[in-house]
Amino acid sequence: MSAKDVPLFCCTYIVGLLIASGFEQYWLTITLTLILGGVILLRVAPIYHWWGFKLRSAWGIIFITLLAFLSFHLRFPTTAENEISQIIPPDKNGTVVTVTGKILDAPTFNQSGKLRFWLSVKGVKDDRRKYQGKLYTTVPAQLETQLNPTATIEVTGYLYQPSPPDNPGQFDFKNYLQKNGAFAGISGREVTVIENQNWGFWQLRERIIQVHLDALGSPQGELVSSMVLGRKAVNLPYHLQDQFLKAGLAHFLAASGFHVSLLLGVVLGITRHLKVSLRFGIGLAILILYVGLTGLQPSILRASLMGVAGLLGLLTERKVNATRSLLVIATILLLINPLWIQDLGFQFSFLATFGLIVTLPPLLEKWDFLPPTLASLIAVPIAIFPWIFPLQLFNFGTVATYSILLNVIATPFAILVIIGGMLSGFMGLIMPSLGSAIALLLSPFTHILIGLVSWFNQLPGSYLLFGKIDLWQLIAVYGLMIFVWQFPQGKPLWKLVTIGAIALIILPITYQKLALQQITIFSTDEPAVILIQNRGHVSLINCGNENTIRYTLLPFLQEQGIQTINSAIALSPNNQWSALNNLVTLNRLFYSRILENEIQNISDLKTTLKQGIGVNNTLVDQQRLNIKQPNPGLLTLIFGEQQWGFLQRPENRLPTVSSEIRKTDVLLWEGNEINRSWFQQLNLKSAIAIANQIPDDLKQEITKEGIDFYFTGKNGAIQWTPRRGLDPMLD
Repeated sequence: MSAKDVPLFCCTYIVGLLIASGFEQYWLTITLTLILGGVILLRVAPIYHWWGFKLRSAWGIIFITLLAFLSFHLRFPTTAENEISQIIPPDKNGTVVTVTGKILDAPTFNQSGKLRFWLSVKGVKDDRRKYQGKLYTTVPAQLETQLNPTATIEVTGYLYQPSPPDNPGQFDFKNYLQKNGAFAGISGREVTVIENQNWGFWQLRERIIQVHLDALGSPQGELVSSMVLGRKAVNLPYHLQDQFLKAGLAHFLAASGFHVSLLLGVVLGITRHLKVSLRFGIGLAILILYVGLTGLQPSILRASLMGVAGLLGLLTERKVNATRSLLVIATILLLINPLWIQDLGFQFSFLATFGLIVTLPPLLEKWDFLPPTLASLIAVPIAIFPWIFPLQLFNFGTVATYSILLNVIATPFAILVIIGGMLSGFMGLIMPSLGSAIALLLSPFTHILIGLVSWFNQLPGSYLLFGKIDLWQLIAVYGLMIFVWQFPQGKPLWKLVTIGAIALIILPITYQKLALQQITIFSTDEPAVILIQNRGHVSLINCGNENTIRYTLLPFLQEQGIQTINSAIALSPNNQWSALNNLVTLNRLFYSRILENEIQNISDLKTTLKQGIGVNNTLVDQQRLNIKQPNPGLLTLIFGEQQWGFLQRPENRLPTVSSEIRKTDVLLWEGNEINRSWFQQLNLKSAIAIANQIPDDLKQEITKEGIDFYFTGKNGAIQWTPRRGLDPMLD
């Protein structure tokens, strides 16, 4: 293998891992990926052309692709006989145990306010078998000061196996654990520290965080520490993390190439009068220290190795090929751990660096009339954006509308905070009081950053739920971008290709919204939450509490790109409409008469048209969709040829049933009981209960009537479309 083969083979290995990681879910797109990948790979090394391709290189590509498949699947976590999850009885969801293990990372807070960390299992109390494995562990927040990385602890709590998601778009916790090498979690009640390590990078990290907290307080202190060490190493309040994420500044809080380049730039600037060999040694030592402080995160490892490549170039007085270095370093890391190909931090970091390498130079060349500093401030976010935006839509389906503008404005303040935070942290390791004094100077800049983020997030349309794109769109858009970058024929057509890429993203999602007819009955606690999509018009029956909105409804709205609820219907007092209205627009809210005082007093819904529901009141009357309340306690929904009925008080029966109501095809109710006479009064085809458990005799009676029966506790969310009919999430 010659040096010219290296980029080609690196790309082959990376693409092979990408295909292997998505094989089960995206097998239909493998052929497209291979064809597109083949064309791209042949252009990476300029000596290769279709007609002059060397046979040995072809065999090399085949071998490396197979190596990628094998390395990924051999390293992908699977359960063993002595894996800790095996202790859970097959007929139960979990069991109470006492586990001994070692903390693997810095404990941080989850959204529920509990401490979370990974625990490497060493044994189970009162069980002679030698259980091993890894547990996702949550414990009460008050234990924060007692728990440190590398500590050996004993945890008593509920050991559980996560269930697959039961709602569309919902976070797949089971898959998340498996990607991290775990198959169970433990919700700890009691923790006993058996042994605490008295040394390690974690002590230095805690000291730096304390220096910032002493000077700036909370949350400014945690913000500075997060911008220096990354939010995975710091307990930054979740609401502040969320604000930065929505504003498009999440990269400020993730230790990455941006931080490494600033750190290395400052170090090389300070040591510019020293010998090259000494500068190399100091730079290398600083990078090793920084990696140790931030933890072995894939993105920071990649950035640090790129920094080492730059230092080697300085030492040998040779120019470093940035593209080749990036590919080689990414490949080395993925050879060490192929599973990092699934790490979003690694993916975004790689693409952002790639965008800077290939897109920034031509932008700076075009804007040479601007002062260099100003040109760089504007060009950097613009160069990165097109390379990370498709991946962002594929994974999250959201758009931070003002992110480029905010990045241009906020980056100078972020640079000051990061450099100042690094300097104060370093000095704080030697003399804490001096470090805190330096950190105190950062106070105005942290307030400016927080203020900018807050102000931009309050602007109209600052955070759009665009909708997730499909894998074929992702591949096609990146294919067009690489066509412009690598193929001579593509460069003159860059404007046309850009328009084509935008169309590939927007048109399919727009068409889907305008064509989709779908009803989704979510698997939730009471009240029942039902969303109806009718060719761009969205109706919502109930929204649930804040947890239901955050963990069930919002992920679905993001996936579908639903920014506006045209008609909302409140049938229960247990709805948090204000929380939902902070995320999406509510055009009109209908409410049951018993909720009139409650709804009218919600100050956050001033711009929403509110209207009470009366008998025979038609709430929605659209093409092929009609929602009305023919009787108190019954809501009917006619969607095309299908008629649905939603019982608000299922234990009651109507004194009379009209011929129109008798035509109901699908009956819904919440709770585990219903007046059985409904099944004789209506000519039902299907029945759906929004409940966790249903009595066996009720199931038998419904089945005896020849009615298809579903309930969310067993079947999860249930969706209906004219083509598929009723489609439960779980079998």
